Amino acid sequence: MKILSVNTGSSSIKFALYEMPQEHLLMKGGIERIGQSPSLVSIEVGKVKHTEKRDVAGFHEGIELLLNSLCAGPARVLENVEQIGAIGHRVVHGGQLFERAMPVNDKTMSLVRKYAEFAPLHRDANILAIKSCQAFLPKHPNVVVFDTALYKNLPPKAYLYGLPLEMFEKQGIRRFGFHGLSHGYVVKEAARLIGKSLEELRIITCHLGSGSSVTAFKNGEAVDTSMGFTPLEGLLMGTRCGDIDPGVLIYLVRHLHYDAGQLEEILDKDSGLKGLCGQSDVRDIISLAEKGDEAAGNAVDIFVYRVQKYIGAYSASLGGLDAIVFTGGIGEHSPVLRGKILDAFGYLNVKIDEEKNLKNSEIFSAEESSVYTMTIPANEELAIARETFELVSRNPS
Repeated sequence: MKILSVNTGSSSIKFALYEMPQEHLLMKGGIERIGQSPSLVSIEVGKVKHTEKRDVAGFHEGIELLLNSLCAGPARVLENVEQIGAIGHRVVHGGQLFERAMPVNDKTMSLVRKYAEFAPLHRDANILAIKSCQAFLPKHPNVVVFDTALYKNLPPKAYLYGLPLEMFEKQGIRRFGFHGLSHGYVVKEAARLIGKSLEELRIITCHLGSGSSVTAFKNGEAVDTSMGFTPLEGLLMGTRCGDIDPGVLIYLVRHLHYDAGQLEEILDKDSGLKGLCGQSDVRDIISLAEKGDEAAGNAVDIFVYRVQKYIGAYSASLGGLDAIVFTGGIGEHSPVLRGKILDAFGYLNVKIDEEKNLKNSEIFSAEESSVYTMTIPANEELAIARETFELVSRNPS
């Protein structure tokens, strides 16, 4: 069965077409800067990659373009889109009700819309992509796969906040966790590369990109994670603030008369690395820091320090550590930041092979290291395809 995975960001679509259950990748690609001029379009089939700049006004047009790319041009891999068996969509927030992949129907979508307000950077993109796929392929099953589902078995000590208990019981306010598709994929790959069962290993995974989070695994389960009720909590990110004293928000409301919309705009879009130094791309920030820019240097130090704090805390709560895994755009491609982050963990006998780190090797720990250090490329699209295929196979229409 051919499964199309659709992974939308705030202004992007990544997609991949797989033959399942073989997990054979037929085509992958993406559209960046949707709604901006020009948008960036990339298509890969095997080792052949085609890129172009063109205007893509919105997500509906983006979905139409990706569907056409499967069947048109020299890179086409399908005779027609009817050969697609099902379409899987990554949805950021599933709340407490979505612990596994779900078929798209009216009830599912009403709940997706309800929880979408807690992930505002992805709020419209997820829903627009699903509606567009339904419009272009009305007879095809669509499936939603949730980033929060990985954390369904977090213990109360990890998911409860220090708030009146009724806020959890009546309003569902708790830590949900995000980036679950990414963390869940790379931790399994890490266990495979180490050659042990996941249940035997204590692993910390670091998804570092424009959005960043850290997750701790023990006995084969996620037991803690840095993001919380929304994707704002935890690490410093590209434009998101990460951990902050709630008293700051009270002060802004009480004394500067900020409303909810203004707070959301600042915390989600104008904070983090961008707020500290005016830039959100780590490559640019590192370059500025190396040239002596003080604000950029501080931003790098704060980013690194926040990651170190979470790794340190989780290694303590796990009672030791077998592996630290890096993934995401920064985690996979910035040996400088990986090196800076891991420099703090000599007390755990973490030692890296500098040459392998520079090459972004899958395993870049030195032979004498007590902890594996690893770089594993994110593959949320394959994770989506796996869950979509499993659901559709279980419940054929």
